[in-house]
Amino acid sequence: RLLEKDATAYEREAELIARGMRELLWMPEKGMFAEYKDLLGLQRVHPSAALWTFYHTIDSEVSTAEEALQMTHYVDREIPHLPVSGPGVPENLHVLSSSNWMPYTWSINNVVMGENIHTALAFWQAGHADDAFLLTKSSLIASMFMGISPGNVGTLNYLDVYRREAQRDFGDGSGVTSRAIVEGLFGIKPDMLAGELVIFPGFPSEWKHANLHHPDIDLDFQRTEEVARFKITNRLSPTPVIRLRIRKRTETTLVSINGHPVEVRTVASNPSLIEIVCPQTQSFEV
Repeated sequence: RLLEKDATAYEREAELIARGMRELLWMPEKGMFAEYKDLLGLQRVHPSAALWTFYHTIDSEVSTAEEALQMTHYVDREIPHLPVSGPGVPENLHVLSSSNWMPYTWSINNVVMGENIHTALAFWQAGHADDAFLLTKSSLIASMFMGISPGNVGTLNYLDVYRREAQRDFGDGSGVTSRAIVEGLFGIKPDMLAGELVIFPGFPSEWKHANLHHPDIDLDFQRTEEVARFKITNRLSPTPVIRLRIRKRTETTLVSINGHPVEVRTVASNPSLIEIVCPQTQSFEV
């Protein structure tokens, strides 16, 4: 469409893939898409989906908000949670195995930093900020603090039962770690082809302040009991339409930009969110 070409064939293919996923792979009793469906024999589905089936589905925006929520429950319930603990390590941290499949073999049930961080990003996308941050923090500590290569963002971590920190020189986790922090934690998601920038911060509920400085954007967040302030400086060009989304904390929410009251809109696909359309200026405070 952007190229002003006929998009019918591609849109049709995408619609059929999504339809096929729901008709052939969705497991309502588990609240999850199956790993695959057998082509022959009884044509049964593989019910024990791995992490990649969880996060790729959500990251590709196939799932609805309700399906994404059910899928997070599946991960909590079905995927092994491995405690991260040791001297000087905060309590109640954990990382995830890639799947619950047995026996152990390479590439199907390892403990992989990239898999964990991408799962955390999907938790942010599903609206579970606290769980997302906990998994991110656990993964960073397991790899960067407790590993044999301090500060490293590698592939496997020390909790992988056989391979330990093999392939620690691979950068598998670096790209998605950047995405998790920028898109997940700070909620900055530009779509410059559409001319807009969505900012939907995923700060943990107890955080009172946060700050990000990036070549394209600055975001400063401060919160008291009743007031949340967002100072935004945008250096993207051309200047996009900025849509700030936040989760409702009270029934009545009053919003002002640079001290002037503005309209509050509820996000149609998720009534628990409000959206503020910001001015197309370089700097402003909401």
